[in-house]
Amino acid sequence: MAAAGLVTASTLAGLGATPATAVPAAPAPAPAEVATAAPSTAEADDVRAGATPLAVRIKTLSPSTLPAEGPVRISGTVTNRTDEVWSDVRVYTFFGDGTDDGAMRTQAQLDAAMDVPADAELGQRLTDVGRVPTIEGIAPGEERQFAVTVPARELTVTRAGVYWFGVHAMGASASSPRDDKADGRARTFMPYVPRRFEETPLPAAIVVPITAPVRYAGDGSLAAVETWRRWLAPEGRLSRLLGFVEAGSTPVTWLVDPALVDAVGLLARGNPARSIEPTAVAPTDGSTPTDTPSPTEEPSADAEPVGPEALAATAWLERFRDAVAGDEVLTLPYGNVDVPAAVRHDERLLDLALAQRSTVLADLGIESSPGVMSPSGYLDAASIAALDPETTIVVTDRMLDTLGGGAGGTAAGAERDPEAPAVASVEGRRLVAASYAVDQGSPGPGPSRTSVGLRQRFLAEAAVRLVKGEPRPLTVVLPQGWGLNDPLGFFSGLDVPWLDLGTVADLDEATVATPVDVDALDYPGVQEQRELDRTTFDDVAALIEAGDVLQNVLLDNNDVGAVLTEEALTGLSYAGRASQSTTQLSLGQSLTWVQSLLGGVEITTSPGVTLSGTSGPVVVTLDNTLDHAVEVRVRGKSDSGIEITGPDRIELAAGSRTTELLTARTTTNRVHNVELVVTDLAGNELGSAAEVPVRSAQVSDVIWLIMGTGAGLLFLAIAVRVVRRVRAARRGEAPDLFATRAEQTEAARASGEQSEPAEVP
Repeated sequence: MAAAGLVTASTLAGLGATPATAVPAAPAPAPAEVATAAPSTAEADDVRAGATPLAVRIKTLSPSTLPAEGPVRISGTVTNRTDEVWSDVRVYTFFGDGTDDGAMRTQAQLDAAMDVPADAELGQRLTDVGRVPTIEGIAPGEERQFAVTVPARELTVTRAGVYWFGVHAMGASASSPRDDKADGRARTFMPYVPRRFEETPLPAAIVVPITAPVRYAGDGSLAAVETWRRWLAPEGRLSRLLGFVEAGSTPVTWLVDPALVDAVGLLARGNPARSIEPTAVAPTDGSTPTDTPSPTEEPSADAEPVGPEALAATAWLERFRDAVAGDEVLTLPYGNVDVPAAVRHDERLLDLALAQRSTVLADLGIESSPGVMSPSGYLDAASIAALDPETTIVVTDRMLDTLGGGAGGTAAGAERDPEAPAVASVEGRRLVAASYAVDQGSPGPGPSRTSVGLRQRFLAEAAVRLVKGEPRPLTVVLPQGWGLNDPLGFFSGLDVPWLDLGTVADLDEATVATPVDVDALDYPGVQEQRELDRTTFDDVAALIEAGDVLQNVLLDNNDVGAVLTEEALTGLSYAGRASQSTTQLSLGQSLTWVQSLLGGVEITTSPGVTLSGTSGPVVVTLDNTLDHAVEVRVRGKSDSGIEITGPDRIELAAGSRTTELLTARTTTNRVHNVELVVTDLAGNELGSAAEVPVRSAQVSDVIWLIMGTGAGLLFLAIAVRVVRRVRAARRGEAPDLFATRAEQTEAARASGEQSEPAEVP
């Protein structure tokens, strides 16, 4: 069975393995254990793609690395993807070198293995080892189970590294007689790491993202409740993710969107609509006012019946609290904000999302530190520069276009280093590089992202890093799109002596960062094209600002602004990239809700106002149609030449009306059209307004000048007349004051005098 070029048993002993002994001839094939199940969607897709007639899937593989001795067990399923019965189906294992030189020992070789055609013949089929399971007959569409055990001594290795391992299914049907060609295949990686590497195990970390799209209805309740009910059900994605990690004792780093935890907390409280009710009720016994109860508190006996989603949400929160205990918890920017888009369009919103804290996480007593990672792992240079140096930044290793010369670049003719650093230093920020390769799982045919596929790729990547002599720590982010099956096998398979699993903080602290020039970072154009657009950011900002205004107006509620901010930030999520129109519609509905409340403080005034002088009163009536007390101001808006002033604060009880006197001051006598608007104390308009024309009754300066001049002339004429009378009296004359000028002249001639006649009025 041994192929040329393979090492002998004595060589294996030198590598830390136990020498092999002779193996007896294989007995007759044994019947396989049988179970029936429906084929998966992926298998149905393979049928349409014209794949092999039998679909083979590996469900378990133990141990996960090649042992020095003992059995290697592999089990799985065989599904008939044809319209005819397949009989006498035998399942064989195969094992072999990854390259012409033996084991795969580089990341590039593992990457190339992912592209090997599904029908390629790899390794050596072990047809005479152990008991070969046989399935007597598989009906069309039927799925049957198999289990194979192979002694480790039969899996001969040449050197430390990664080998091919898998199974072949061979059978016969009416149209396809038995031959030497496999009718179904499944394969994965099998690492072989000798014991000498156990002295310096490879540091590694697992990141578990807890994210999901969060969207709110116009009234502030959580939308898509049925979807959340499925996610939180025992077999739902969020519950299975917790169960997956709970199955192992391996430390992990949780990467949590705090908006998701708050959304589950809202469901636990019965998913109430947004409220402007008083947030703290003053007790009558003098004790401290009480706020909203914790989402995990038990309901009182006289409380309304709790729905199934509330029960599921409460149970999930309690389970989440227990699952993360003792692990590192990183919180994403609130709502899992699209960081590159936020830096590009409105960096204020990114700062707000980074500062926002989850009330539910606080209630659960979960401590966390800030972290940033996009679903694709890509961040642009501007985003990295905008983040605090203390923030844990996780990126895909594809983004680090590392050069052999480090920050200084590559010298002429130098060879490029294809492997990204485990931790990079970029302009004072440390970037933890997560393996894109592990995210891809094991090679096909069949699904790659299974528990076995991901685990074996994890170990394979770790093995090639370790055996090269310059081990780079390995960070793995669990992908979102996989089945989360066999969690116990996943984590138990990672418990190998040459792998040191810890948290991202542990790995980061123990790793010397490699300087990388900012220009070497790769941010593909397609990532920029997928970013959220400016309109979405404008809508989010408008809702947050409106929520702040409503918060300022209400006297007894100090939560609604923060609640609206949290809801708005979820509109900036990476998850919203593909559905921005839906997001903008939801934001618009919430904004309408706020504006309808702000417009509930109405203002009216008289049809017109005439001032008796340069100033005068303007009477307005404020009507609070809300069921809650408010405090507002009134501000006048007009052209230059008039000023409207009023009280700095006007308080209105719920459903009340009040009349207020404003003061108008003008410096012109023309008509001013004044718009009186209701604002909060900071001057932000609420929406209600009233227009009033204001005119001044004062006479103009020109008229006063004319009147003054006329009065002066009148007094001058009177003075002249008095003087003339006095002169006439001195001459002994007694002029008739009531005679006309002609009569006075005639009288003067008769007396022989030619004096001036006295003027009469």
